[in-house]
Amino acid sequence: MKILAIGDFHGKICPNIKKVLEKKEYDTILCAGDFTGMAKIRDIIFKSWKEEKAPWYEIIGIKKAKRLLKEDFNLGVDILKYLNSLRKKVFLVFGNSDYYRSWVFPKKKKGKLTYGYLEPLGCFNDVIKKLPNLNLIQKEKRKINNLIIGGHGEYLDVTIFVATNVLNETKEEHKIRLKRYKRRKKEVFDLFKGKKPDIFLIHYPPYKVLDIVKYKNSPLYKKHAGFEPYTQVIKEYKPFLVICGHMHEYQGIKKIGKSIMVNPGLAEKGRFAVIDVDSNKKKVKSVKFFR
Repeated sequence: MKILAIGDFHGKICPNIKKVLEKKEYDTILCAGDFTGMAKIRDIIFKSWKEEKAPWYEIIGIKKAKRLLKEDFNLGVDILKYLNSLRKKVFLVFGNSDYYRSWVFPKKKKGKLTYGYLEPLGCFNDVIKKLPNLNLIQKEKRKINNLIIGGHGEYLDVTIFVATNVLNETKEEHKIRLKRYKRRKKEVFDLFKGKKPDIFLIHYPPYKVLDIVKYKNSPLYKKHAGFEPYTQVIKEYKPFLVICGHMHEYQGIKKIGKSIMVNPGLAEKGRFAVIDVDSNKKKVKSVKFFR
């Protein structure tokens, strides 16, 4: 079985991607998320995080922020519709930049804006329900041929956020983050209960595996941006293939114990991979990268 592994579109479909994807020389598509997340929003967020110490939407103004988010949302919808048009089964998780339900509709506290809350733009969960070839597998397992695929995505508090106070948070803020981290860790291990996934589809990379930030504008420059529970669960349960994204700096293969991890690269820049797997022997036969 040939798997098209792809992720991190950030609202763009490069022409070279279309040429290969539309030949359909693959059997199924596994997508690691981040259909949205325009660079102009990302840069403002990094600046607000590192320098301004205030929510990005307050820095540029609510009116402009709403306009940018609406543009970003619509670009993501276009990506999802394009993937559906390929008429192949697509299994996907959301990335940290995507408009999934808990991000778009968080609780409002004391009448103040909270992260992610500007207005209900809609969410990709509802868009996906109308696209028959798309299958969201957030915290779920699905079977294709005789392989079980398990998915876990959305925003994560990466390990460095809880291991150190790199964000200069108060004790109460850090306590809330740690509680959220433990909840997400439980989700990951619960996914491997019962019939364990043969293929693990995630957005963030495992901790200390192709996860060092090389983007100088990021507050995490030269630091690890991975999620340690992923590393732990992979070493313990040994899925033969792991597909991740998030890290724009990387496109490549890394072994974690007996598992092969593939970062297909930044689709925004025309990068992706086709992975040939032996479904019966449950092993990777070859990986071809496109860039």
